[in-house]
Amino acid sequence: MSLEAGATKPAVVTQIVVGNIEPNPHNPRRLFDPRPLQILKESIAKLGVLVPITVYPKVKDAANPERDKFVLLDGERRWMCVQELRRKTIPAIIVEEPTDVRNILTMFDIHNLRLGWQLMPTALKLEVLMEELNERNERKLASLTKLTVSQIRRCKILLTYPKRFQNLMLAPPEQRLKADFFIELDRIRGPALRERFPPWTKRGDSRCIEIVLDKYLGGTIKAVTDFRFLAEIYRGSIRTKQLKRFYVEFDKFLSNKTARIEDIDVPGASYEADYKEVLRSAKRLLTQVRRLEPDVISANKSVVRTLKSLSKVIQDKLEKALVESS
Repeated sequence: MSLEAGATKPAVVTQIVVGNIEPNPHNPRRLFDPRPLQILKESIAKLGVLVPITVYPKVKDAANPERDKFVLLDGERRWMCVQELRRKTIPAIIVEEPTDVRNILTMFDIHNLRLGWQLMPTALKLEVLMEELNERNERKLASLTKLTVSQIRRCKILLTYPKRFQNLMLAPPEQRLKADFFIELDRIRGPALRERFPPWTKRGDSRCIEIVLDKYLGGTIKAVTDFRFLAEIYRGSIRTKQLKRFYVEFDKFLSNKTARIEDIDVPGASYEADYKEVLRSAKRLLTQVRRLEPDVISANKSVVRTLKSLSKVIQDKLEKALVESS
């Protein structure tokens, strides 16, 4: 029976020699943790490869098609497991070779359908995409890659760090540092570089990162979110016109291995009272809004305008604070 006009033809699945396939150079997923791989391998050992990988041709051998070479577009974990199981072939769908930009964008499309990549490898591939397209606009990049604007911003922050710190986020699981440390550190590192904090510039960026990292690994800094309090003290010192005092205290913090963020003493440079008031007000407003029926809200145009404005401000603040955890 022939296919109906306009119907999509099913993809042809071909058995390809495992050794004739190589990994995709544009795949941001460079970190493969052993536990999920082991689970997948056990599944393939019992059931085989249920979802074919996707490849594109690299070298054609007209005389002997079994010697054709291919590059992975999707399915690197399945391919790795099949190699470990010493299987000779793997089911695959062969597609046309994409351009470099299309290849990278395809990787990002796959990312949104599968387990998330670690952020540092994603950032490195985003960097290639930005260079290829000469594009830095976060919303345009988010639209292209299907990442959120917040994820784009986090990636761009990681790209500002020296390579040796980036490599700490690419290490094997037992030595790997989470990207969250560097994201949160940038709350104070970013201003220190832009505003040229004397305690930071005299030591140099890399040295200051090392000092703070040692404090974190040694337990002097308990959590990465503690950098938010340090950034709060800095902003408060500007608000209270005590920036010189902050620099002196910050210098002591960097000089003393055991000095903690809470030891930085700039009187009045804290938003703690504001936090408490916002929390009290938000809880009260949340209860009141939940109690109102939608038709009651819509009956008062002033209430509608105010709630819309409040919603937008909250969304903007949360986005800028990079609270989205992805």
